[in-house]
Amino acid sequence: MKTTISKGNILKSSILFITFTVFILSALLFTSCSDSEGIVGADDTVLITKIESATKTVIAVNDLPSSTATTFNTDFLDSAIESAELALGLGYKVSMLTDNAAREEAKSSVFFNTEGRRLKDNREKSKKRRHKCFEFVFPVDFIMPDNSAITLNEKADWVLIKEWYTQNPDATDRATIVFPLDITLEDGTVRTLLDKEELKIVKDACKKGKDKRKCFRLVLPVSFTMPDATVITVNEKAEFKLLRVWYKENPSTKEKGTLQYPVTIMYKDDTTADIYDAAEMKAAKEACK
Repeated sequence: MKTTISKGNILKSSILFITFTVFILSALLFTSCSDSEGIVGADDTVLITKIESATKTVIAVNDLPSSTATTFNTDFLDSAIESAELALGLGYKVSMLTDNAAREEAKSSVFFNTEGRRLKDNREKSKKRRHKCFEFVFPVDFIMPDNSAITLNEKADWVLIKEWYTQNPDATDRATIVFPLDITLEDGTVRTLLDKEELKIVKDACKKGKDKRKCFRLVLPVSFTMPDATVITVNEKAEFKLLRVWYKENPSTKEKGTLQYPVTIMYKDDTTADIYDAAEMKAAKEACK
């Protein structure tokens, strides 16, 4: 008996075969890529460990591979290179220093292989050092060691701090951030920090995984007596910037403005309390912890 094979059947069989082949090849390629990514991550961690434990030689920043510049100009825009070291045959360790107080740690390290590819550092401790527990609400002002002021109006302006230190290589003191300032927490809450003490409280809460929202806020208006005896009254939140303007105009002054008592504070549950002096204010802040 003669079997007849139509062109239509041949075409259908060909399409099915091609589709099946493409599916198999795609699955193999996806599996291969996934495995490769996992191996690269694991291999990077192993290589970082080897670089850490190896004998290293301090090198000039200019001796780093040119491809590392992309990393420094993107992921580390808010940081400056403190030192660079070479582990012969393994790669580079670069120590970074940042004036971005939003970072959990001021110092951190980044690693590269011998070709200048940034190594993926999956170690939990390293991730924490670079973690940001809040974002600054721009503009943010800094007083530099020569008492000049630099204003950051956006994230890209962090390069201005870096450029100042490049132009002043002998400077050893770090830039001083000007308070008060606003920050945005991870839950979207905007908080005003009046001084370094409040910044420290936020960062400590961040490290311990606690609630970073303020326990209470000042009920406005409030007044501050500045170091030159002038009085600044804050009638609404936006006017806290008047304090920052004063410090920009008096960059050599390190003393804090003094809050005039009594004041009223409001807790997160909308209850209020009257505070009559600095000792009571300190006790209220301690109770928040």
